Amino acid sequence: MAERWITKNGRRIPIDDGGGGKTVAAGLAAIMMVGSGGVAGGAAGAGAGGAPSVSAKTINARKGDAKRSARKGNADKAWRRLGMRQVRRSLDQRDAGCVRVTWGEVRRTVIRNPCTSLDRRLFAIADRKGDTALVSVAWARFRNSGDRRRFQRVIDVYGTGDIKPLAASRLGLAGIRFTGRYYHSIPRNARLTVAEAEAVKGTFSPEVLDGFAEIAAELPSPRNSRRRR
Repeated sequence: MAERWITKNGRRIPIDDGGGGKTVAAGLAAIMMVGSGGVAGGAAGAGAGGAPSVSAKTINARKGDAKRSARKGNADKAWRRLGMRQVRRSLDQRDAGCVRVTWGEVRRTVIRNPCTSLDRRLFAIADRKGDTALVSVAWARFRNSGDRRRFQRVIDVYGTGDIKPLAASRLGLAGIRFTGRYYHSIPRNARLTVAEAEAVKGTFSPEVLDGFAEIAAELPSPRNSRRRR
């Protein structure tokens, strides 16, 4: 049997089929692109045959430029640099704390060391062929950097639980669940940014999905973006 693995902050980590992930991956709902940016139910699944839509080589060559755009808060430009585009308006939600929207050991950690606020965002992005991925970003703030470090030590480990991404059904993609296999986190003092990516339709390599998460983790929190305006 071929070795199975996940990516965590750019590192390859072997897993076995019996291990639990951050979430249970549901059957991916198939979608197709319609018009200039709408998403509707269709008959293709993630990982279907055909040439890769965005290659690992493309990600490696353009990642630096995409990250710079993301750090400036320009998500649309970051995706365009990779040959992707946002196909549904992103969802945003703010929560006063993290307990209600976490689970597993991650939830037990925030019960002991509460976060002070949480912002979450969900993107649907696609290439010109209509191959589509979901990208989730969460910005968790803590009372101090020590609490953030304790939280990060737990959430960065595969299988410990997660911050629940916003429901994909709100973007018309019912049935899509995040596995936590393509994940990146970036600490900034008392805040931790966590990003995850998941294929919805088409062929994306693990390196590409991990690249989407790595780039999305560079986005400033919605609160910081407002301050810049």
